[in-house]
Amino acid sequence: MGKENINILTQYADAAARVKYLRKEISKLEDKIFKLETTDLGIASDVVTKGKRGGRPLGTVKITGFRQQEYDRASKNLIERKLLLKHREDGLLELMNQAEEFIEGIGDIELRNICSLYYIEDMTWALVAFNMNEIYKGRNYTSDSCRMKHDRYFIKNL
Repeated sequence: MGKENINILTQYADAAARVKYLRKEISKLEDKIFKLETTDLGIASDVVTKGKRGGRPLGTVKITGFRQQEYDRASKNLIERKLLLKHREDGLLELMNQAEEFIEGIGDIELRNICSLYYIEDMTWALVAFNMNEIYKGRNYTSDSCRMKHDRYFIKNL
């Protein structure tokens, strides 16, 4: 078990975090576009003079219109983010397969469950402990005990 195999777990966790971030950004862009289309956020207004006769203005008029440039920019950005997300998700699937293969190679089934919950399911140590207590009735897992079992294994096998 080489160090490069162990690094696949952190690479997967980092890639999963990036995908989560991109999904959040896409959601924000979709909300912005929706608001531009359906609320006053998409409307721009200005007051301009009609012209001048001599030095005096002939009057003013209010001009109102749709913020097309902002809408086009947000739409283009959304398309680019969705393409990037698709690319990242494809890479994430490959990393997930490698991470799951690595975890399946761990001899200790209990540690496999801990690693799957922590890396694949992206749980905190507290959630890992809670789920381990659900899986293994009668045992008392804490976030520290799960983390230490994980750390001892990886220090020993580096």
